Amino acid sequence: MLDLLEERHADVRALDITYYYNAKRAAAYDSLRQRFKRSFDDYVSYSYWYVRETMNSGNTEKAILEIEKFRNELASESKALTPQWDYFFKRLEAVAYIRLGEQTNCLINHTAASCILPVAGDGVHIDPSGSQRAIEIIEPLLKDYPEDLELVWLLNLCYQTIGAYPHEVPKSYLIPEKAFASKSLIDRFEDYAPQLNVAVSGIAGGSIMEDFTGDGYLDLVVTSSGFTPEDQMRFFVNDGKGGFIDRTKEAGLTGLVGGLNCQQTDYNNDGLIDIFVLRGGWFGPWGKHPNSLLRNNGDGTFTDVTREAGLLSFNPTQTAAWADFNKDGWLDVFIGNESFIPPGMPKTADPKRVHRAEFYLNQGDGTFKNVAADLGLDFIEMIKGVVAFDANNDQLTDLYLSVNQGENIFLMNRGNLKFENVAKPLGMLEPIESFPVAAFDYNNDGFEDLLVCGYTSTGKPLPHEFLTEMLGNEPVAALPRLYENNGDGTFTDVTALRKMKHTIYGMGFNYGDLNNDGYLDIYFGTGDPNFESIIPNRMFLNMGGKYFEEVTYEGGFSNIQKGHGVSWGDIDNDGDEDVYITMGGAHEGDVYQNQLLINPLKNTNWINISLEGKTSNKVAIGTRVQITTSTGQQIFRVVSSGASFGANSYRLEVGLGTATSISELKVTWPATGEQQLFKNVGVNQFVKIIEGKAELQPITITPVQWSGALPNHSAKH
Repeated sequence: MLDLLEERHADVRALDITYYYNAKRAAAYDSLRQRFKRSFDDYVSYSYWYVRETMNSGNTEKAILEIEKFRNELASESKALTPQWDYFFKRLEAVAYIRLGEQTNCLINHTAASCILPVAGDGVHIDPSGSQRAIEIIEPLLKDYPEDLELVWLLNLCYQTIGAYPHEVPKSYLIPEKAFASKSLIDRFEDYAPQLNVAVSGIAGGSIMEDFTGDGYLDLVVTSSGFTPEDQMRFFVNDGKGGFIDRTKEAGLTGLVGGLNCQQTDYNNDGLIDIFVLRGGWFGPWGKHPNSLLRNNGDGTFTDVTREAGLLSFNPTQTAAWADFNKDGWLDVFIGNESFIPPGMPKTADPKRVHRAEFYLNQGDGTFKNVAADLGLDFIEMIKGVVAFDANNDQLTDLYLSVNQGENIFLMNRGNLKFENVAKPLGMLEPIESFPVAAFDYNNDGFEDLLVCGYTSTGKPLPHEFLTEMLGNEPVAALPRLYENNGDGTFTDVTALRKMKHTIYGMGFNYGDLNNDGYLDIYFGTGDPNFESIIPNRMFLNMGGKYFEEVTYEGGFSNIQKGHGVSWGDIDNDGDEDVYITMGGAHEGDVYQNQLLINPLKNTNWINISLEGKTSNKVAIGTRVQITTSTGQQIFRVVSSGASFGANSYRLEVGLGTATSISELKVTWPATGEQQLFKNVGVNQFVKIIEGKAELQPITITPVQWSGALPNHSAKH
């Protein structure tokens, strides 16, 4: 596998790819601008892209110097830029200074408050020079281009980073403080990643929160999509004593770089959680990278079994769904690949652009067989998200495919591995340009609903569209779709009704329960590759299944760096769910530290359920649990890793609010449909349920006491 990764990375033609390889792209543009220097228009254009790619590669100071050299060169030759090019270069220079300020203050002098909106306290820059210089450039630009809301947004952020917001912001450009106001619905989460040594720096990547060692404590797996040694995947073991141990080398993972996303699975049904790394997403024709299936050996090590398992292929992807589609008790996998077909071109006209979807059936002997073509599932699409769920409660696993450049696909499983695309008749084709997707029961009615994240634009820059909404205007871009399951095989678009009509630009998201009320909340990692696209990651609190309320700023979730793989889990075993998110963008230089956000919740009740299949798959994916609390509340959960970008723990961590007991707990197993019923179950405990066994098994697990005290942090156990 290490040789394959090196081979696929070595001979890329940089200008054929949009993201990453920025240093190579900068060198190519530098060569082109020298070659076409006699053509002033070409020279200016190539110089602009040379500087931008230099900044994108992480060489920010060099980019700033190159702009200065370029201007001096033009002055010496008595040449002048057109007003439009002058505007473009000044904007680029301002962004470069903003990025320089981030690198100096938020990367080198990082604190848990860095880049959290509204910036205050320890988040204020120690060295304000980058933001100050950006302000000096942006304010004169806004006099000529007052309609540029992106510059308005960046100006306000710069003033925040130097501790001068709102009092020093020119009134005509001031974003009101109320835009960042707290609704007092939740307490603030604290980022403990720096002091626990899991603040891995990287570019866009995935995360898994799962118990890989079997000791009852959730560990972390992190990937980064680049190909340098700094993009090494990482394996952090939770020691249960308030720390994490980096076991990457000891686990045999050294050299495994790349991976825009990663997931856990149990491909060989031995009860040990394996890892699946997905590579090549967004790399276009140069994304023919192999995925990795890593077998958990049960001794703290992993072995790459991709080839011997029959999963070795070379397609750009970042999404897959593991489930038992044929109900034989073994996990199969659908992999959504990325075909890059320009509008109007026949799908099979250029074989180099075609990367068909793959559907591997588990043979039950450690190997898989690709049956996608046989079943008519070898789609040629730009598939960016896949989710497996039982849409109509018929004990058959269905699939929803999020397509970034076309209509989405909803495959209803009709039995015997026959699938029907029902997206059009059900009115579930949109968003036409979409990204991550998840199925979860947001309103606790026993039927899983569907959330598809939009990634469209009106042609305006992302911050422009975000600020338009923030100022109270109707959102018009990057709108998600929340499809409510009607329970009769149909769905209704309730996006606006449930107050989820937002300009989100979600690149990754996942769900969990912030406040242990039994309703699932949603956290989005946001952004796009441009360095100008500085918007906060966003959290939405589920208000009793009736609607969602944004709690981004009050909860401390508003990091303005790019967010990708999101994973939820009770990482300290104190009865509430915490969040880990991978940060960083698609460009080589868009590096940032990941976050581990610890939940400060107290005085609520909960239950933590581990399930083990016997006839069903051993990690119990697809198992349904229905809880009736002593207060009469109904709570429904399904075992899965959550949404398509990031991986939650397979444990069911269920908030019970103020309920003092569970009246009934019903389990429905996926392979057989058989049910188990448990009555009068106590709260605030860890339990294990084994398929076919009549008794719950209590588990004794000591809560983690982190190094240092969490503010206002306590919980029942």
